[in-house]
Amino acid sequence: MSLCFNYVRRTLLSPPIRHIQSTTPITALPSSNLTIRSFSAAKKPKKKQEEPTQSWAERKAAAKAIRTERYNAHQDRLERLKTRRDNSPKDVKKNLFRGWWDNELKYHAYLVRNAKREGKPWRIRVAVMLERLPVVMPDEPQWEEDYNMLRAYLDTYGKELPGFMPEDKEEDHIVQTNEEMLAELPFTPAPRETEHDHSGNVKTLDRQLKTRVYLTVQTDKEGNRDGPRWTLPSVIPTHEETLLQAAQRAVKDAAGETLTLWCPGNAPMAVNFRPYTKNMSEDFTQNYYGEKIFYYRVQYDHGELDEGAYLKNGIKDYAWLSKEEMVERVVVERGEHQAKFFKYML
Repeated sequence: MSLCFNYVRRTLLSPPIRHIQSTTPITALPSSNLTIRSFSAAKKPKKKQEEPTQSWAERKAAAKAIRTERYNAHQDRLERLKTRRDNSPKDVKKNLFRGWWDNELKYHAYLVRNAKREGKPWRIRVAVMLERLPVVMPDEPQWEEDYNMLRAYLDTYGKELPGFMPEDKEEDHIVQTNEEMLAELPFTPAPRETEHDHSGNVKTLDRQLKTRVYLTVQTDKEGNRDGPRWTLPSVIPTHEETLLQAAQRAVKDAAGETLTLWCPGNAPMAVNFRPYTKNMSEDFTQNYYGEKIFYYRVQYDHGELDEGAYLKNGIKDYAWLSKEEMVERVVVERGEHQAKFFKYML
């Protein structure tokens, strides 16, 4: 095929050049700056390869030694990866949780056995974690803010374009800070921290916008002789209602019927065991061994809390608290062990 192509090329393209004498140099036309040359250009001389100083066996042995060295280095790196974090802390939060959770399971198993031994039943109680989702994005840590600024700066520089492309403008490489972008908005954004955060008002939803807040109540309906304490809204379900219906009734007793709620499902979020003690009155215990408290997660949609509703149902006070604030109050009233349950559940 290549012979046929070369024949056609000589036949069709060579005649105009064949009339030119070999002694006449080929020059460019007056109206053109391009140099006319014959169809085939002279081949560049190939560099003569130096003769190897080593034999074939020696070169093969040297190449094999290089491959062996690279393989051993790769295997050494794989072994180092297995132990590179042996001296660094690992699973710190996981071990803290397991240390509490394993002991809690053993304690619950002991309560179940002891209740069977005494022949006493358990009372069912339903508690509600009524949460308001975050309104704004949480604050970025300093390392994440620095990373985003660096990425934004590097994204302003791309690949080098050919010379005939227009040059970049100076404003294309300017990275604005958050404060500069906010200043260019046609409106004034609302503050991320409201006046209620500074005043300490906990009876409003217009606070702690960066995190979740939960409806907590102060009540003495749980048989405590020490007085009312902070906890989640709860009720004792009747035989005619399901656990979810009891959870919805607990919200109505604490906040009224003006709130619009969303229930993720029929299954409870968590369960806790609470044995009755001798300090509780017999009218409250009623020959029960204790309570199995089922916690339901319910999300707030919109609406205002009816302050008259919780007063009618014997609730002393209420507050919209974050997880950290709720844990602090439980630590003061019931100790750190009980506070860990709310810390891991909320």
